[in-house]
Amino acid sequence: MDTPALPHPGPGANWNDPNCGPVAGTTHLGIGTVTVWGNDPEGHPDNAWKVCYETETDGPGLFIRTHPNSKYVWADQTLHPEPEIQQSVQVISKETNEIAKTIQVTEDEGSVAVHFEFNADGSEVWVSKWNRSDSKEANGEIVIYDAETLEEKARIKGLFAPTGKFNVYNRSNHVT
Repeated sequence: MDTPALPHPGPGANWNDPNCGPVAGTTHLGIGTVTVWGNDPEGHPDNAWKVCYETETDGPGLFIRTHPNSKYVWADQTLHPEPEIQQSVQVISKETNEIAKTIQVTEDEGSVAVHFEFNADGSEVWVSKWNRSDSKEANGEIVIYDAETLEEKARIKGLFAPTGKFNVYNRSNHVT
């Protein structure tokens, strides 16, 4: 597949698109784009291994995540040079393929918003606030959002570089 920039080689995300059927998506390291392609050669051969659509984000990112029970796909913008964009995530509607909301996770100097993980039932999304300039201090956070309302619920503070956090149930059962 041709893509406009180098896709992030991470796990990406998988979901059922109303038009393309089963799809996968990823962010790009060089531009603010989420590319989504069909991944069901048996059930949807016309869309298999072809780009179904792209959603433009404010900046290049590393991670994208969703859950079968969620209406949204979450994308970070960690690689953008402007702090305000690095500190924000964009939530994409699975129904419209458009940005539903931009959430500024932090305003702390040197910090970025990165990496998502849903809880097992998909009702919460956990986002990392990582201080890249001073990650040897306990100044990182995991910010918990309601996956339906997109409102902040809580913050777990005092963490060292909480860039990756993984839900064992979701990962072992391939819930993305």
